[in-house]
Amino acid sequence: MTLVQERPVASGEMSPIETEKRRVRGLLTESHLVVLIAGVSYATVAGFLDFRYQVFPPDAVFRMANGFYVLYSRHFHLAAIGFVWNPLTSVADMVPLLLKDLWHPLVSRDIAASTMTVVAMVGAVHQLRAMIREWGVARTPRLVLTALFALNPMVIYYAANGMSEALYLFTTIGTARYLRRWFAEDDLRSLVFAGAMLAFCYLAREEGVAIAAVSGLLVLGVSVYRATGPRRLMTALTDLAVYLLPVFTAFVGWAFASLVITGSAFDQFTSQYGNTAQIQDYGSYYHLLPGHYLQRLTHELSGLESMAPLLPLVIVVAAVVAVRRRDGQMLVPVSIFGGGIGFTLLSYLDNQIFPWFRFYILAVPLEVLLVAAILAPGELVVERQHSGDATPSAARSTRTLGVVVSLAGACLALLLIGPSIITTARAMNNKNIGIEESAQLSAVFHPSTYRKLPSDSDLLPIMPYLENLNLPDADVVTDNAYDCMATTIMRSSNPKIFVITNDSDFQKILADPLTWHVHYLVVPPPGGIFDAIISAYPTLYKSGAGFAKLVRQFPVTSICPALRLYKVTGHTSTP
Repeated sequence: MTLVQERPVASGEMSPIETEKRRVRGLLTESHLVVLIAGVSYATVAGFLDFRYQVFPPDAVFRMANGFYVLYSRHFHLAAIGFVWNPLTSVADMVPLLLKDLWHPLVSRDIAASTMTVVAMVGAVHQLRAMIREWGVARTPRLVLTALFALNPMVIYYAANGMSEALYLFTTIGTARYLRRWFAEDDLRSLVFAGAMLAFCYLAREEGVAIAAVSGLLVLGVSVYRATGPRRLMTALTDLAVYLLPVFTAFVGWAFASLVITGSAFDQFTSQYGNTAQIQDYGSYYHLLPGHYLQRLTHELSGLESMAPLLPLVIVVAAVVAVRRRDGQMLVPVSIFGGGIGFTLLSYLDNQIFPWFRFYILAVPLEVLLVAAILAPGELVVERQHSGDATPSAARSTRTLGVVVSLAGACLALLLIGPSIITTARAMNNKNIGIEESAQLSAVFHPSTYRKLPSDSDLLPIMPYLENLNLPDADVVTDNAYDCMATTIMRSSNPKIFVITNDSDFQKILADPLTWHVHYLVVPPPGGIFDAIISAYPTLYKSGAGFAKLVRQFPVTSICPALRLYKVTGHTSTP
């Protein structure tokens, strides 16, 4: 028998077992564990919403659809992403959409959109925890603050539903992290990172413009205060340019692309599908009319109070602490998140946006980070716990004091932020505050009313009918700007049969379908949502407008109006 002896380990060299243990410990860091727990939790919620309850918010569907059209409509072209909404959410959705043919639930159950929001919200949690750590907050209150943010019901819901709020939080918190680092260390690299994150923020949400304006003033003021010498103002303007150049480039580039392709630099305001047109259609229902300022202001206060009930107190305490320490770092989250919230408040008062509860979501990280500012050590000189002159008893006392202070900080965080979890959940279930959330989550909030959800054939009755016709490409003209047709197109086995408004030749084909060998038109009833086909042919739905014959009318469902399918029988008589 031959005995194999282990190779002796040289002095200072780790054995394979020790190496493996160190590798495992490296994976089980605080950062990795937070990311892992948040990712698994949000993915689980997304799975329940997508498969069990089938909660698909219309905005999430439309943004994912815009990415879908780039990849899978009749012609691959980036312009199909549309210019009504900022593009980052749709671009992010395109990554999982590339795997659509391998796993159809990516589109049929909106998994592509929810995957994007899970990843983005995990990134937001990571950025927030890292910022609090860099601020010097001890581990216990730091983890409590991170958990209070991650477990906020609005954060959980918008981490899993495919909307743009996850990217909005990720980019704003990332901007705040790097801008605070620049504020504290005067680090140019951090200022560049902050500017890049701010540019991504604008590409995700229009509020990025207001955030850039407010935080840009902070950058200018801090730079002027720091700079010395005759070129003081020029130095400050240089810092401001470094910070704002990325978002300026994103703003101008997106507006120029929109101008070249659509003829309007700001399609979200001028398009018949844009926010301005939607407010004109539905403004009276949501009190978006002149003379309702008090009612709108009351709604705003209710939304903020529900999202962060103790925020005014937190702001006051943080301001007092900042003055006593002569440390203005709290101004960073105030300028960034306050800029976004201020934009929302003024826009709603001016009838420019809808009264959605999610527009106040920045109050959640604002409150958490202001509490972190209160708990941060600032520039206080603390005796080192392991100084050479310290006696063992003094070291034990120092450690005990540190534990007590850490636990007190965690309790303070729970006391100041904990109530927001309860008030936010209640508001989401209140149809007067959480208008969208209460409707979308009714099956979750009220499980007794839960019924078996309809199949695709019941939800989208036009889809199986078109599938059975085995139509060639470009044979059906439709306006895809409403939930029913957007969902139908994405779930179709051959989306190329549709000529949609995102196509560059849509207007040309619509003007005379038969000339371009297009034989069918899908038409919704007039008087509801805007439809380009109804706009071009007002009598088409009722009588065929003299060039089309009714083939079939489909029943109304929860997302579909009473659609009619017409077959083109002649040339149009458009003037």
